[in-house]
Amino acid sequence: MATRTSGWLVCAYLLLATGWAHGAPPTSAKVAMTDSLPAALAATKRVAISSVMVSFQASAGGEKTNTSGLFAAKTDTSSSLQMPEMDTKLLADITDDIYKQLQADLADAGFEVLPEATVVASPAYQKIAKMAGISNFSKFANLDGDVMLVGASGLTPYLPYNAESGKFSAQLKGNIKGWVGGFGGKSSTEGGPSVISIGEIYGLPGLEVELAKELNANLVKATYVVTLGSAKAAVDRFSSTSHNTYTGSAFAQVGLRAGQTRIAFRTPSANTKGESAPGGYSANFGNNASPAKDGNVVVTLGEPLLGGTDFFAVTEPDVKKPTLLSGLLGAALGNGADVQFTFIASVSDTAAYRAEVVGMAKLAQQGMLALVKP
Repeated sequence: MATRTSGWLVCAYLLLATGWAHGAPPTSAKVAMTDSLPAALAATKRVAISSVMVSFQASAGGEKTNTSGLFAAKTDTSSSLQMPEMDTKLLADITDDIYKQLQADLADAGFEVLPEATVVASPAYQKIAKMAGISNFSKFANLDGDVMLVGASGLTPYLPYNAESGKFSAQLKGNIKGWVGGFGGKSSTEGGPSVISIGEIYGLPGLEVELAKELNANLVKATYVVTLGSAKAAVDRFSSTSHNTYTGSAFAQVGLRAGQTRIAFRTPSANTKGESAPGGYSANFGNNASPAKDGNVVVTLGEPLLGGTDFFAVTEPDVKKPTLLSGLLGAALGNGADVQFTFIASVSDTAAYRAEVVGMAKLAQQGMLALVKP
């Protein structure tokens, strides 16, 4: 699908939102231990789930094209895929389904899962909720774009101390206007997190160790990053002598992100000062981010799980083009790119989307738990 305008500017866009991106849904998940060994869990089979957090990606893309280099165009463009309207009931149902599945999968793997009521009644859990608790359905962002954070019903949602989650949660990329504030990366949701707040909860690992000791159990925190798709942009300066051609594309496809989708355990003997996200310069170069390590035993989704596309609807893009006023204002026009394509996605089949996300989470966590079975 394409559109063009006359004069010095030519725009084209490609929209992809239907059909499978691969022959069949995923049937296995590649998983890995993150800088840890399962032997640290051997002291007890008792586990206490303190957090189940699903981070639903609300935007993707948004990067400006490169303007450096001898042959690069000296004007830029960007393309983003956004889902600013999200059905919170649907997201809550998905998160609660995953929570129930996690409880079942832990039991099937041989762990003794403590009742939720026992966990939340613990004095140490109440301290965690007071120090780090955030509002459910908080709008926030990560390295990939805007997100909505959804915690399981019955548990207080909270994020890890950012030294343990690393670059992915510390460098925010916002595409949706008003979703996350500028200074300090503050959520627009009342009671939501900020980059500053998740950097101030350095006492959280110690409280989690305290909770593990109180309950004589290994603490379990499960995190799932549900991806939205991708968006790309390009500028062609060679196909015409009179104008540049700007191209934007978007592809909506649900998935689970590798490296950040994980199950973290904090044992009673863990370091009270916490852990550090592994990986050096190369692991965090550019848009790369090292896996999170918010426990002393962490098992992670090693490669992305890619699901279906059939349950998305994507609009034709809104295309922002430069004007005399925007030229004078510069970056006041969105992200500052000369031409900006914005594709809006929505979930058109909620039942299928729910089944797909829960199915992928089940596949991922059963694979992860297989590495740490007692």
